[in-house]
Amino acid sequence: MSTDRDGKKLVRSPSGLRMLPENRALGSPFCLEEPQWVPDKECPLCMHCDAKFDFITRKHHCRRCGKCFCDKCCSKKVPLPRMCFVDPVRQCAECSVISQKEMEFYDRQLKVLMNGATFYITQGSSEKSENVVCRLSNNHRYLFLDGEDHYEIEVARISTVQILTEGFTPGGNALR
Repeated sequence: MSTDRDGKKLVRSPSGLRMLPENRALGSPFCLEEPQWVPDKECPLCMHCDAKFDFITRKHHCRRCGKCFCDKCCSKKVPLPRMCFVDPVRQCAECSVISQKEMEFYDRQLKVLMNGATFYITQGSSEKSENVVCRLSNNHRYLFLDGEDHYEIEVARISTVQILTEGFTPGGNALR
């Protein structure tokens, strides 16, 4: 195990190398815990296609769900940043689809917020609106809003978000 200067440590788990925060309280709220693997003795068959495990048909655990699969049903190696894996890891077909969709979300949405994006904000029932730059903290725990004032909002305390696109009202009805 080695530690970097940003308060993270490189940890070898049964599933692979992971870069974890030294202090779990400073980790991203979007992270997932590594699952408990189904014990080998409890899965004599592939949990997807029912192939019997033997000397030729080997057993593999999905790093995302922890279930047992044959190589055909668990052959994809996909990045899994929500579990802080350094390299792509073995996942079953179902989990790899979920991880791919999450990667698309991270690439399209979270990276925009990490770099800062300009939003037009109206707070509550106020008639006053302002342009603010919204940026997500590196550990994904806070939203920083910089406009006329500076706000820090803890992501865990946000209960609802309403996204309005120009020309649309809440509920999706177009303005005409």
